Amino acid sequence: MAVETTTNAVADREQSTRSEMPTTVDDLRRSGMGDSSLPAIDVKDLKVYYDSEAGVVKAVDGVSFALQQGERLALVGESGCGKTTLGMALMKLTKAPGYIDGGQILLDGRDLVPLDDEEMRLARLAEIALVTQSAMNALNPVMRIEDQIFDGLIDHGIKDTKENLRSHVYDLLLRVGLRENVGRMFPHELSGGMKQRVAIATGTSMNPKVIVADEPTSALDVVVQRQVMMTLSRVQRDTGAAVILIGHDMGLVAQFADRIGVMYAGKLVDIGTVQQIIEEPKHPYTKLLINSVPDLEEKRERLTGIPGIPPPLVDLPPGCVFAPRCPSVEGPCNELEPKDTDIGDNRHVMCHLFDPDVAMAGSEVA
Repeated sequence: MAVETTTNAVADREQSTRSEMPTTVDDLRRSGMGDSSLPAIDVKDLKVYYDSEAGVVKAVDGVSFALQQGERLALVGESGCGKTTLGMALMKLTKAPGYIDGGQILLDGRDLVPLDDEEMRLARLAEIALVTQSAMNALNPVMRIEDQIFDGLIDHGIKDTKENLRSHVYDLLLRVGLRENVGRMFPHELSGGMKQRVAIATGTSMNPKVIVADEPTSALDVVVQRQVMMTLSRVQRDTGAAVILIGHDMGLVAQFADRIGVMYAGKLVDIGTVQQIIEEPKHPYTKLLINSVPDLEEKRERLTGIPGIPPPLVDLPPGCVFAPRCPSVEGPCNELEPKDTDIGDNRHVMCHLFDPDVAMAGSEVA
């Protein structure tokens, strides 16, 4: 009886989800952004771990942030800091031996973490979409572009005439700066920049609330990078979606984002507006990261690097994970794990220097 009740509850949830989804192209065009009083996405204490022979790899460890509708957040940090793992976790695409160990991913108030595979399949593309860093790998080489976009729409319950579906696809292609005839082409007939625009068109085909863009300009030349980012920016304004941009290029993300989150060893150590992060970096790692970027206005004899290497995520140091490389390290840093501290103006830093409960000689807390 208990099994039957649980099965019925799951079926009711799936039916409710399907009933709320658009079923025609006109429904898609009229679809809104949901409850504006709620964040588009609210991530709370998210943990993503991997089991390995050496132990548990804490790839994402207690990350929290909220993103309002229409807001753009860029995640930056060294390779291996957990940016892409976080992005995949938001889509619930983490594969074994990885798993979500705890936390919440609230999308328009609904927690994605407990959803089953079918419920999450329906949420992807319709509510949260992914623009990958390698569009060629994301596109089917033996299907025309329009058929690939049709496939996603039909799979999510869009039942309309072929003419209306094709009209919608053409509108999507025009929105990303591509001609209608691109819909009849195969992926190998497109340049790298065109493929990436197709990926953006596909990802926004159902007007999702959140777009996760995982290094969408990697392997593209600088001119095409700018064009792709301008396309993503225009589409984001048109749809009102929130965007999480994962990248390495500080200059590129600073031109696109409203806020920047800095990740280190699986933790979100600093988050603030672009101006706050670039002009007033607080966390010692953020300062070193900013100083390592070449400055065209200020001539330097040599670039400044960050000493040392990130710690292995399977064997993190006690206390602050950045302590072995930090120029401001003191006694408490090697013993106590820093907590997320709100220092005002919606700025959060994970560092003992800003924690009023920790006595530090170089503390910036008044």
